[in-house]
Amino acid sequence: MPDSPPQLVPAVDRAIRMLATLQDTEDGRRISDLARDLGIPKSSAHQIATTLVHHGVLERDEDTRRYRLGPGLSDIGVHRRSRVDLPELAGPYLEDLASFARMTALLGRREGDRVVLAARIPSPDPIDVSAPIGHRLDARAGVFGKLFAASMQPEDLENLLDKPLPAFTRKSITSAAAYLEDLHRVRERGYALDIEEYLDGIVAVGAAIRGGDGDVLGALCVIGLAASYSRSALAAIGEAVRGAAESLSYDLGFDHRRPTEQTVSDAEPRGLE
Repeated sequence: MPDSPPQLVPAVDRAIRMLATLQDTEDGRRISDLARDLGIPKSSAHQIATTLVHHGVLERDEDTRRYRLGPGLSDIGVHRRSRVDLPELAGPYLEDLASFARMTALLGRREGDRVVLAARIPSPDPIDVSAPIGHRLDARAGVFGKLFAASMQPEDLENLLDKPLPAFTRKSITSAAAYLEDLHRVRERGYALDIEEYLDGIVAVGAAIRGGDGDVLGALCVIGLAASYSRSALAAIGEAVRGAAESLSYDLGFDHRRPTEQTVSDAEPRGLE
């Protein structure tokens, strides 16, 4: 037998539909508009709107008498996002990236001076790069290091570059000037590249995940064998990783179209690809 329709509470149903109506307008709606939208008497619409204003979910412009979504909804959204399981939320994005790039897809989170691999989807190809969940990396390593450095405040970045940069391989960037040039490219492209800089024979592409306040919470990354990927292929993969990270950040409340504070001095020279 088909499931019977749920027994809705009329007042709650109308309140939620009112919020949905206001979500689609920038100028707000008058009580007469809301009553017409919901197909209810103006007195009922007024009671619902007044209750929602009382709880901060709506706000009323006293001059225009129009109602708009209120700050209370943002507080609810922040609370929800603070309880989100990031590895679980990132799972579908990692699966899509692994399938598209034919590479191992990873989620990394910064913990002190280390990056912890919090989620992993293996490459669909027979050759897979080992990177177990829970593995801890130097926070300056590869794409993770670049992504975190690119988001640092100027004084923190200066402190980072006051110390010698580690040489993980012969191709690691150990010059502070060259590293700054690469960070400029990271910010411009929205993704970071690691061409055998952390592990010989391995390439990686990553992009930062931001929370609602713009802080970097972690990064999505794909890794594979260097012999299998040209520069142009890595650029195409980079766009896909950037897009996935932006979508995941949006799920967490961050709008990538909103400018973030520039942290790498524009006075530094920009390097060539």
